[in-house]
Amino acid sequence: MKRHRVVIVGGGYAGVKALNILATSGVCDIVLIDQHPYHYLQTDAYELIANECSMTTVTIDLVALCLSYGEHVLYVKDTVREIDFANRHVLGENSGHPYDYLLLCAGSRTAYQSSIVGLREHSHGVKTLLGALSFKQQFEQRLYEKMESEGGWRNEPFNIVIGGGGLSGVEIAAEMAFYIRQFHLDNTLTCDNLHIFLIIPHENVLDGMETYMVQQATKRLLELGVKIINHSRITSVEEHLLILNEKESLCFDFMIFAGGIVASTLTASLDVPKNKKGQLIVDEYLSLPPYENVFAVGDIAQLRDKQGNIIPPTAQSAEQSGICGAKNILALMHNKKRTAADLRMRGTLIALGGPYACASLFGWIRLSGLGGYWVKTIAMGFYRYRINAQCARGLKRLQKKNPSCRKGF
Repeated sequence: MKRHRVVIVGGGYAGVKALNILATSGVCDIVLIDQHPYHYLQTDAYELIANECSMTTVTIDLVALCLSYGEHVLYVKDTVREIDFANRHVLGENSGHPYDYLLLCAGSRTAYQSSIVGLREHSHGVKTLLGALSFKQQFEQRLYEKMESEGGWRNEPFNIVIGGGGLSGVEIAAEMAFYIRQFHLDNTLTCDNLHIFLIIPHENVLDGMETYMVQQATKRLLELGVKIINHSRITSVEEHLLILNEKESLCFDFMIFAGGIVASTLTASLDVPKNKKGQLIVDEYLSLPPYENVFAVGDIAQLRDKQGNIIPPTAQSAEQSGICGAKNILALMHNKKRTAADLRMRGTLIALGGPYACASLFGWIRLSGLGGYWVKTIAMGFYRYRINAQCARGLKRLQKKNPSCRKGF
C-alpha cells in the first residue's frame, strides 16, 4: 500500500489528538508544523498567571512527542503563510511541504476588536504562552514596586480588570482573586487594597451556559471578592483607564482581555468560505469544500453538532474534531466512506480558584467545591500523564540514537 503524506498545521489540542490517531495507524508519513516547539495547555493558563504552576506544567514538547512515534513523523518549527490547494503544497516562512492530505489545526487568537480604540495596546491576552508569561511577569513587577513604595498600599488601590465573562474570563478572575486572598492572609499590610473587576456585556457570567454553572460561578466569584460589572461594554482603553458604555470610567493597573476569539491569521490568506470570526466553513465530515483531502478542525473551523448548532471553542470540541478529521483521512486512504462528525459537549469543568471547581457531566452529574476540583484535577492530570508518557518515549528514542543527548551531558 502506498504511504501517503499528511501535513498537520498546528500542535494544539486538535492537532495533537489527530497526530496520535494518524501516527499509530502506521500507514502514512506525517509532518507536524507549528511556530512553537510546544503544545500549550490553554486550559491551565489561569493557574500560570496566578502562580499556581510553572511554565513547564503548561507546555508539552512537540519535538519529543513527534519523535515518540518513530521515523515516519517529523516536527517542523515554522509559520505557515500560504497554502496552494491546487498543487497540494504548504508554504511556510522557512520551508515548503507537499501533501496528499492536509489537516488544518492552527487554532485561534484573542479577538481584539478594532472598534475598541486602545484595547490591543493596553491589555493582555492569555491565549498564548508569551501573553500569559508577559502578564505574570509585569504583574509581579508592579506588585514589587508597590511593596517598595512608601505607604503606597494603604493610599492607592491596585485594580485588575478582566474583560469577558466566558470560561476564560471567569477562571482567570477566580484564580487571581484566590491568589490575592492568600497573599493578603500571608502579608496583610501589603495587599489590603487590591481589587479585581470582571466586565461583562450581559446580565450574568457564562452567558448561554446551564443555570447551575452560572449560579455556582457567580456565587464563588462574589465570595472571593470579585466585583462583577454587568451590562457593560468596553468602549475604549487608555493607559490605566477603561471607558465603559462611552461614559463611565474605571482606573486600572492591569487589564486582561478574554472577550472571545477569532481564527488564526492563516485563514485570511485562504480563498475559501469563512464566517465573521474568520473560521473556516467545513462540511459534515470536517473537510474544506471543495477540497476533499483538506480538513479543518479545532478553533480554526466553525464546528457544529448533528442538529446544526454551533459548538463552542473548547479543548473538548477541538479533540473530538481532531479525532474525526484524522479518522476520515484514514478512511480516504483505504477507499472507505467517511463518517460525519458527531460533536457533542459531554460536560463542562470550570476552575473557580484554589481547591474549588464546578463540574457538569453527561447532563446529570453536577458537583461544585472540592468535589468539582478533584474531578477537574483528575481529568487534567490524566491528560498530562498520558501525553508526557508519550513524550518520554520520544526522549528515549533520541537518547538511543544520539547518546550525547543523555541527561547530564
